Amino acid sequence: MRRAILIAVALNTFACSDDPLVRLQPKIVVEPNAVDFGDGIVNRDNFVELTITNGGEGVLEIDRVTFTPDSGVFGAQDVPEVVQPIVDEQTMLAVFHPRAPHEIYEGTMTIHSNDPVTPALEVPLDGVGGVREIEVLPMRVDFGVVNEGTAPVRAIEIKNVGKDILTITRVTFTSTSTDLALVAGTFTGGTIEALTSTIVEVRYSPVDLGSDSALVTISSDDEDEPTTEVEVVGTANLAPRAIAWACERTPGTPGCENAPTFRDASAGVRRALNFDGRESTDPEGGRIDSYRWELIEKPDGAAGLFQSSEDRQDRRGATGDLQVDRVGRYEYRLIVRDERGLDSLDRPESHIVVRPKDLEVRLVWDVGTDVDLHLVRPGGSVGDYGSGQVGTSTGSDCSSFNRSPNWNDPMSPFDDPSLDRDVVSGEGPEIISLDAPEAGGAYEVYAHYCDSRNVGVNVHATLEVLVRGEVIATYPTDAGQRLVPGDLWNGLTLTWDLASESVMVVENATAPTSRPQLCRSN
Repeated sequence: MRRAILIAVALNTFACSDDPLVRLQPKIVVEPNAVDFGDGIVNRDNFVELTITNGGEGVLEIDRVTFTPDSGVFGAQDVPEVVQPIVDEQTMLAVFHPRAPHEIYEGTMTIHSNDPVTPALEVPLDGVGGVREIEVLPMRVDFGVVNEGTAPVRAIEIKNVGKDILTITRVTFTSTSTDLALVAGTFTGGTIEALTSTIVEVRYSPVDLGSDSALVTISSDDEDEPTTEVEVVGTANLAPRAIAWACERTPGTPGCENAPTFRDASAGVRRALNFDGRESTDPEGGRIDSYRWELIEKPDGAAGLFQSSEDRQDRRGATGDLQVDRVGRYEYRLIVRDERGLDSLDRPESHIVVRPKDLEVRLVWDVGTDVDLHLVRPGGSVGDYGSGQVGTSTGSDCSSFNRSPNWNDPMSPFDDPSLDRDVVSGEGPEIISLDAPEAGGAYEVYAHYCDSRNVGVNVHATLEVLVRGEVIATYPTDAGQRLVPGDLWNGLTLTWDLASESVMVVENATAPTSRPQLCRSN
């Protein structure tokens, strides 16, 4: 009996191993089971991810993926070859490549596998070719109040939020003023890919009084909005105007009231000039709150002895005076500030330049006493002091008794010589300077040992010649010319060459002569 049971069990076992119902089979599952791409970007691949799982117990093998219609509009990427049972999950990409905007596309993706039940799983596909769509931000640009001298830039973004290439045919700009303008090189036309953007830049650099406005017009092939307009506005805050003048100094008078004014002049050592900034204005009619004179350039070693003052209207620093303490070029800039706190811009009318004289002669000696420098004009004579009156004397000898005679043009002081420094008890230097010397004429340079303090000792004198602040000659080059009290030494003859604007220096070899009477004005 027991043997019969065992035989029956064995037969049952063999019968189960040959039964096809117990074979391990795969089962394909795809999510989603239909794909709607919606609006796709034209002429670009658009993707939707599919998940493939194996719901059976056997290994799922994917053979191929086909499409109906086979037009190339739909496709697949990253298709897995094998999906293990139960726990495995694979992904693939469905691809939609629309050819034209607005067009509706439908199709079927078929996944061929070893699933015995569904060997060809069909997934419906559909999508639409997207359209171009413009969006502009912002629709209004307000620069607010902008200070003159600045040039802020604002950006207008042009977006293509659609799914087709957007063509901007042109960007035009119309304005009430050149103060508002497109930035050079900014975008003014072209194509914008789907879901991308570009910018148009506008600059505001106000120079005119008041408000300004402009209109940016953007023309495109957007089907619904072929023209988009952006308003641009701004208001100028103009800088105050710094107006600087200089004039010959008048003791006790601030500024340059009733005096000839200039911005470019020459001055010798110890020459004083008045500065005046009271013509400065605010274009908006506001108050000038402060004045500042800024030294831009000065000679090496110079202090630039400048002192600002208060005028009668209590505007601190509006006027001032400069005393030249060393030969060379000085440049000052006037900066004014308005009641809104805005400084003036750097303009030519805010600058004053003081340069060295065309011709300058210096005399130094080695004992603390009184030695006088004389410059005699062509055809003149030493000791010819004329009336000695500053600015009107026509005497041909510029020296301590004729400090600033009127030579050349009688109506202009700018071509007259000046004794800039007179020393009576030191070692010099005494300095005479001159602009626009007579061309071709011979100027005679003398040193006279006046000895007004009765020191009674000999001195050694040296002469220097400068052209526009540069020393071109020193005579003598050794210990100096020996002089006894009363001696007159004709040291140099100077001839001005107009073509080269320089001077020819001749060293005179004549011995000093006694001329004590030159120490008297008559």
